[in-house]
Amino acid sequence: MQMKDTVAAEPPQSRGELAPERKMSLTEKIQLDLGEKIRSGEFVVGEKLPREKDLVASFNVSRTVIREALAQLRAEGLIDIRHGVGAFVCPPPIHDAKIPFLPDSLKKRSDILELLELRKGVEIEAAGLAALRRSPAQYERIEEAFQDFCGALKHDDDSAAKDFDLHHRIAEATNNRFYLEFLDYISRQVTLDAPRSLYGGEQSRRLDKLTALEKEHRDIVDAIQDQDAERSRSAMRQHLKASEERFLTLKE
Repeated sequence: MQMKDTVAAEPPQSRGELAPERKMSLTEKIQLDLGEKIRSGEFVVGEKLPREKDLVASFNVSRTVIREALAQLRAEGLIDIRHGVGAFVCPPPIHDAKIPFLPDSLKKRSDILELLELRKGVEIEAAGLAALRRSPAQYERIEEAFQDFCGALKHDDDSAAKDFDLHHRIAEATNNRFYLEFLDYISRQVTLDAPRSLYGGEQSRRLDKLTALEKEHRDIVDAIQDQDAERSRSAMRQHLKASEERFLTLKE
């Protein structure tokens, strides 16, 4: 008999309610296990992973769980899935690589505004793809990141980092690793580094207190949950437009 797709059933919760700690799902456990084997060199670059049916038998789970775990490994850039052929180990992703046309540091207000403009074009479409392609496990991670963000706002923690984590999870749910890698770089430049380097942490953190931030993110997450691509794009567009407007209120 196969194991259930999650370790323990979770009680339903209303939207906007802070989530209790949950146990790691089987998908996450398998993703972690295979990821460690790849990073440790047990599976070498170019090697084909065991067949899907062999992984199902090895981990004693459903095909859905295996496919979701492999999709996450692909989003991390650890494997390449060739349909009808199998999954192959990729060279380790280089997270510190520079994008040639972007500066090493953003020192001017105009640089950040232009990068925000670029970010809007990419993240709006990423939200739509996430709504169409996200798996149940990926949605759970998006919801969990949202709840962490709300908790950071409530407890006056570094909500910028939690904001980044949420956008990272949305990009991950596109199941296109290039969205993930691109947005990782762009979001870190704009969301975390730029406002604080230009204006100082205290002044930028005051924007995190705005209650509008929670609602903007809730609208995006709800649309992804409902798998409504157009509403997801619209909600992301409104959020990034509002973020740009908040940035412009900061004094030089």
